[in-house]
Amino acid sequence: MEKDNLKKLYSVIDVETTGGKYNEEGITEIAIYKFDGVKIVDQFISLVNPEKPIQPYVQNLTGITNNMVKRAPKFYEIAKRILEITENTVMVAHNVSFDHRMIKTEFERLGYEFNISQICTVNLSKKLIPGLGSYKLGELVKSVGIPITNRHRASGDAIATVELFKLLLNKDKSKEIVKHNIKSKPKIKQKFIQILENLPNEFGVYYIHNEQNEIIYIGRSKSIRKRINQHLTGKSSKSIKIQIEISSVTYEISGNELISSLKETEEIRIHKPKLNKKEKKQIYKFGLQLCEDERSNKFLRISHYDQNLKFLEIYSSLKNAQNRFDFILNKYNIQNESCEENNKKINDFLRTINFPHKKMIIVDKGRFVDEKSVILIEDSNYVGYGYFNLNYQITNFEVLDSLINRTKPNKVYNKIIINYLNKKKVEKIVNVEYLK
Repeated sequence: MEKDNLKKLYSVIDVETTGGKYNEEGITEIAIYKFDGVKIVDQFISLVNPEKPIQPYVQNLTGITNNMVKRAPKFYEIAKRILEITENTVMVAHNVSFDHRMIKTEFERLGYEFNISQICTVNLSKKLIPGLGSYKLGELVKSVGIPITNRHRASGDAIATVELFKLLLNKDKSKEIVKHNIKSKPKIKQKFIQILENLPNEFGVYYIHNEQNEIIYIGRSKSIRKRINQHLTGKSSKSIKIQIEISSVTYEISGNELISSLKETEEIRIHKPKLNKKEKKQIYKFGLQLCEDERSNKFLRISHYDQNLKFLEIYSSLKNAQNRFDFILNKYNIQNESCEENNKKINDFLRTINFPHKKMIIVDKGRFVDEKSVILIEDSNYVGYGYFNLNYQITNFEVLDSLINRTKPNKVYNKIIINYLNKKKVEKIVNVEYLK
């Protein structure tokens, strides 16, 4: 089995045609970007001589004239290259039934069958980005902040579809797109070698699947390949279970450690893989309160948990509460009493457990050189993350918001982010009010 069979490979395709009667049209231009879920790994772009006239309205729309395609290769001259680049891939297109029909028809005229699995970004967009006014490619990508050039030319529309598909993969929490393209796997030892060969040494979240394509384990690492190798060579009970059941590994590059941590936590909560530790239901009995006396002097105290009261932190036992309380008092030199000199020290402590702004974005490294990641905080809660390119500026918050892969707020996510910000640096934190 070839190495590519173990990867998620997609052929993102757009064709331009002559127009005319159904099934009598001809292809005038084709663009194919071979995409591995992270980056473009191959491409083919060409004008095509359709051997029939291009309808005038189509010439006006695309800018492709009869004179332009007169000396272009005919379809049979590029057919082999199309078969090579699309082999072992899933075809992705905006309104894929049209592009697939056009290519299939051209091959049928040559006496060949063109059989390929298909994914439609129109249908996916309606499912994963609901509520938009239009799902036409130009209007859709504009609404989510994706730049598009050479509209109604194959290369321009296809590269915009690549960026749209990248966003949809990011928003696909159920992993239906990934599951669509998991192939059958070779025997055990060779399977391990081939799995490792196709994994990146980059930050990201990985998904270990069994033969039924079920996700049995989710993890994160700054080097996905290295971490999977540890699973496949480890001697712990968890590693042995993974080695017995593993059939394939899929992954998503995150670009940085913070998004890896958030995504891993969220994905485990969604999929509940059987080999990940079960999330324990916490029963909170005590909490840390911020109080003030009649002179507005601040002080901290531990009290019994009450869902109607506001707590800075909550704990499952009195021992945990007391240990944490003692740690805070010692670290920030806070007096265990109400006094004026405590105010500044308590404020220093509060800055370590709260976000600096009620509504803000955290900007850091993206998955590629020309990309940044963004984490959105609203009403002092993490609500999601996304990515944007450096080749255009996002100054409109509504456009930025459309790129966010949203999730239900949870204090677990807040704690991950706050702890990270206390220990490590990010590129910048922006108060969202300044974007308006």
